[in-house]
Amino acid sequence: MKLFPNTLFARAIVVLISMIILSIVVGSMIYLYFITRPSASSTADLFSQHINSVHHALVTMEPDKRDTYINELVEKGFLAVNRDETALPGRAAEKMYEHIFLEYYPKLLLDKNAEIRFDYDDLLHSENPRIVWAKVNLGDKKIWLGTPMGDFQADFLANFIAVLAVIILLTLLGAFLISKVVKKPLKQLTHAASLLGQGKLPEPISETGTEEFKTMSKAFNKMSKDIKALDDDRNLMLAGISHDLRTPLARVRLALDMVDNKIEKNLYDGMVQDIEDIDKIIGQFLTFVRDGIDEVFSYEDVNGIVEHVATGFQLEGKKIKLALNGIENSMVKPVAMQRLFMNLINNAWHYGRQDVEVETSMRNEHICIEVKDCGDGIPESEMERLKQPFTRMDVSRSNTKGAGLGLTIVDRIVQWHNGKFDMQTRDGGGLIVSVYLPVILNE
Repeated sequence: MKLFPNTLFARAIVVLISMIILSIVVGSMIYLYFITRPSASSTADLFSQHINSVHHALVTMEPDKRDTYINELVEKGFLAVNRDETALPGRAAEKMYEHIFLEYYPKLLLDKNAEIRFDYDDLLHSENPRIVWAKVNLGDKKIWLGTPMGDFQADFLANFIAVLAVIILLTLLGAFLISKVVKKPLKQLTHAASLLGQGKLPEPISETGTEEFKTMSKAFNKMSKDIKALDDDRNLMLAGISHDLRTPLARVRLALDMVDNKIEKNLYDGMVQDIEDIDKIIGQFLTFVRDGIDEVFSYEDVNGIVEHVATGFQLEGKKIKLALNGIENSMVKPVAMQRLFMNLINNAWHYGRQDVEVETSMRNEHICIEVKDCGDGIPESEMERLKQPFTRMDVSRSNTKGAGLGLTIVDRIVQWHNGKFDMQTRDGGGLIVSVYLPVILNE
């Protein structure tokens, strides 16, 4: 299980919620130091003035007049009194605000050692009258004097839940809008990059949105054009070289045939073989250049194409063992498929000690074509690398004759058909090259 989500929407939610939590923590600290403490200090100052004035008056007046004075203040709602000095009205300080209040209040009273108690359920919501008691010394006795607080009610929990719900909804909405704004250009870029990886030139992606996305889109569009230009230049160069080489090569072969009785047979056969190898390399160049991506798909019998290609090799005296099982027809590019099978069988023949098997079958709604040889095989670490253009094995197949384009051509054709191209080591030695083609092409 991953601790951090991978989707943009989920990450946006995590970031927004984290920022909200951080802002609440920082806001609470700011509220504590810049609002709560000044408020507690101001309240303590106001309450102390009220209690001090009553306390001073009670201390200085005659004892027999105190009750009348106190009763008058109580009747008018200016004061709360509890004459039982052993009583414990209310409760001791429990809440954070009350402890902060006590940092200031006792210091401001005439009686610095006065005991303070709080008589209410909650600072914001209380069913009972809200009073702060102070036990003051009148000289001959002690008495509880209470300062009544404003009578207001507030449902803090309900308000907090409502605010929290609004924050969560706004967070989800913000994350959705952020992901929507970001997801569209990224989706276009992903699709265009996928087409580019398949050798197709994508349509220019939209250069709209924020400056960052505009810059990214412009850079990608320029890269696509540059890659296409480089590909066209390379293909033009390969085509030009190939055509230019075939004409003098044909003249060399003609001249060689005219003087075949004047040179040694071994030398003659070696020169003919070299000319044929060069001609095959040129053929690979031309096949690679003739992209074939524009060839029209048609409904074909793949077994028939395999058999047709194998027959060509058999006419040359090459033994190709076929195991063509019942498979369904599929939409393919027939000429491209012929090139694919020619390259696979030719590679297996040259590199597999001239013992080649071709088997077709149906696997999970895909046509599977396997070309098996008994050669030295290919290390697994090299299999993907050999699909790249102009790449050859220099160790186990150092006697290879070719341009290193055979597997590249195969891989490209398989991609056109939305198929899969795999290579694996064969039990007992050799290589199995597997091509999987969907029965119904999903374009």
